[in-house]
Amino acid sequence: MNILYLCHRIPFPPDKGDKIRSFHQIRLLGSAHDVHVACLVDDPLDREHVASLRSYCRSVDAPYQSRAVGKVKALLALAGGTPLSVAAFDSPSLRRAIKERIRSGWPDAIIVFSSAMASYVPPDCTIPLLIDFVDADSDKWRLYAERSSVATRWIYRIEADRLGRFEREAAARADRSLFVSDKEAQLLGLTPGDGRTFVLTLGVDTDYFHPRNAAPAAAPRAVFVGMMDYYPNIDAVTWFAQEVHPLVRARVPDAAFDIVGRNPGPGVRALGDLPGVRVTGPVPDVRPYLGRGAVAVAPFRIARGIQSKVLEAMAMELPIVGTPNAFQGLHTTAADGIASIDSAAGLADELVALYGDAAERERRGRQARAYVQARHRWEAHDRELDSILAGMMGERAAASSTTAEPRS
Repeated sequence: MNILYLCHRIPFPPDKGDKIRSFHQIRLLGSAHDVHVACLVDDPLDREHVASLRSYCRSVDAPYQSRAVGKVKALLALAGGTPLSVAAFDSPSLRRAIKERIRSGWPDAIIVFSSAMASYVPPDCTIPLLIDFVDADSDKWRLYAERSSVATRWIYRIEADRLGRFEREAAARADRSLFVSDKEAQLLGLTPGDGRTFVLTLGVDTDYFHPRNAAPAAAPRAVFVGMMDYYPNIDAVTWFAQEVHPLVRARVPDAAFDIVGRNPGPGVRALGDLPGVRVTGPVPDVRPYLGRGAVAVAPFRIARGIQSKVLEAMAMELPIVGTPNAFQGLHTTAADGIASIDSAAGLADELVALYGDAAERERRGRQARAYVQARHRWEAHDRELDSILAGMMGERAAASSTTAEPRS
């Protein structure tokens, strides 16, 4: 089968949440089908990865468009009715390439990764369409509005409304819609299990993220891993460093907090001036930092869907302490090595208790990895995606056969 796969950022290297999911899907599909990937490159350093991506698929269209250009397009869209997210990822070069692919009749199916890319599929396109929304992105903008300044709140509210309408319209066009959890689908008024809407959770490479790759924990150390130019991550580490970590250090004076991830801005870098806080910037491998931690923290006040960073830490046998937002979409309980607490004082109490109990940290770490192995292996994700795609194609084939039957 020939598959046209559209995604908003080049899915290589698979070093952040959206890239990890899209890359694994492309690798799976490319092992059995001819897959053509169409995506944007928005980081100059990612241009060198186009050749590597081609080894997993048939071909790649990946024009460059800087993030600065995307931001300008989003701002200009304010005056119209287009969602800012859709405008930001609009590229004439990519649109021409995709249009030519569709016009040629080459694809048997189109897979769209992230709702913003649905704009590249013409309204009159009759090719079977699967959209992996992952999360309800429109609700993320609503959450931004709740925690933003007056100056930006109105923009976020506009985007939440516009993108919400766009997502619902895209789902109505799609033969199949995928989400990481029931909640994400329900936010758009969709019902998982209705034959068109499916839950496809995140996977983790449990061989790569394995406790054998860990060094002895340098307790008492908390670690957070994530892209540090992403607002929910910035908000999480800032709140933790300023509100939670000082409460911990008041009782455990040598407690440390590592912020690990690329592109920390001035605000995040300034957190490194606080006692016991270290901001690493980009690192070649996050596993040594997870391995040296006693606890992984996920202090999210803004979050959507499932956090891959949480699952990866759990796979490394790290106990997780976080807010309820960190675990939405997961079927975790306290028996899975996690502690879900919605206050700075409560998080601090939990960390202090864990720092003083190595046996409890070890027990929870084993529970965490067992949860990931049972529920979040890529092999299960791959089987489910295969089944959903086969069901979509079978349904279309049956409909075409019925339409083609001569009338008596």
